Amino acid sequence: MKQPNHLLKALVVVLPASFLPLAAFAASSSDPTRVDAMALYNRGAAVVQTTRDIDLKSGDQTIGWPISGRLRADTVWLEGEGVRLTGLTARAGDDSGQGLLAGRVGQPVTLLRDNDAGDARSREATLVGVNGDTLLVRVDDRIERLTGDSPWRVAWPAGDDSGDGLQLDIDADKAGKQPLTATYQIDGPSWQASYTGRFDAQAGQLELASMAIIDNSAGARLAAEKAWLVAGDVARTNGHAPTPMMMARFEAKASDAGAPEANGDTYRYALEDGIDVAAGGTRAVSIMAPKTFDATRSYRVENSFYSVSREGQRSHAQIRLAFDNTAEVPLPAGAVRIYDSSGSANLMGEDRIDDTPKQAPVTLTLGTAFDLTSERRLVEDRKTGENERRRTVEITLHNASADAATVQVVENLPQGATVESAEPKTADDAPANTAEWQIDVPANGEQTLRYTAVWSN
Repeated sequence: MKQPNHLLKALVVVLPASFLPLAAFAASSSDPTRVDAMALYNRGAAVVQTTRDIDLKSGDQTIGWPISGRLRADTVWLEGEGVRLTGLTARAGDDSGQGLLAGRVGQPVTLLRDNDAGDARSREATLVGVNGDTLLVRVDDRIERLTGDSPWRVAWPAGDDSGDGLQLDIDADKAGKQPLTATYQIDGPSWQASYTGRFDAQAGQLELASMAIIDNSAGARLAAEKAWLVAGDVARTNGHAPTPMMMARFEAKASDAGAPEANGDTYRYALEDGIDVAAGGTRAVSIMAPKTFDATRSYRVENSFYSVSREGQRSHAQIRLAFDNTAEVPLPAGAVRIYDSSGSANLMGEDRIDDTPKQAPVTLTLGTAFDLTSERRLVEDRKTGENERRRTVEITLHNASADAATVQVVENLPQGATVESAEPKTADDAPANTAEWQIDVPANGEQTLRYTAVWSN
């Protein structure tokens, strides 16, 4: 059957290969109901809480409840005086174009197109089927097939209840209007701290500031009157969201934005103006103004006792920056980027930190030093007894820069090994099964250390 020329290209905005803005055909998917409160966890997922005034009848009944985002149906908690939740039906979330269209099957849609003069034309239809990149719609008394070549677009009213939602089965003691509060979890949104710092090598000081980067992959707009960012590792089932115990803590008074507030065994940061992030969007908010720390840059060469050969192996020394968290605030886990203070647009390097309490030490590995290298070779390896071996290793540190440097050398030894001899001597406070040295290497020079270890094999 020949297809009408005016019914080609309706699905171009929903094909999996393109996924142009979904608002072109489903405005309601990007504008869900704003909720009362939301807590985003830096390990992923969010807890949502909202209250609605509902007209109830006495006894068993089913009520609708709009949901924003990809709901975890097993996390729903409903509160109301004399109201019990007896069951629920959840529409599976699918923020893909085809998933949204599939949810419209059997419901009214509007077909839109612009003519050459720029005038808009529209026709009312009913979506009756979705098959890959093809739509079937009923217009008046006929079925029409829309393919990817049509100039028509598919739309439906903003606020239409075609997106994700809940049907709650409840039992109410009495009839009348009363507030019901629903708490639930959604997958997709997350946040992480992002640190930017500047290190002054001469002063030995690090200036560090922090932003929270909120990533909304929930498939719907995140919008809440009150919002918190929660830092810490909360136990989850199936690798998903926080446990229900974390849902009951929204009533605590919000602190000022950027000031962490202890919340049980986690910390949370209140967003003073709530939260509003479009689906697929990213937002950054400050959670720590610049703070100054005493910091030390050092160089480190670390090797395994087993990975050595007679031919010698050369490697570059790691660059490390160490400081104690004296800021009197915790540092949530996140990426750290450090620039130097010379004003020459120089990035020293990047690393990540774990959740760091107040006064805890932080060590960043920022890369490797171009001019500081080590050459490591096996001098001797022999069996000295039935179950005993002796090995001698030599390490030469080379410094091609114009400044002297101190390098920490760390050798990871076999279990139970002892250093029989070393020149220079090893540090006395080295951890078990390691040998450590602090070696001063002159500018444009080198320094050699040699040690012998004995162990049972």
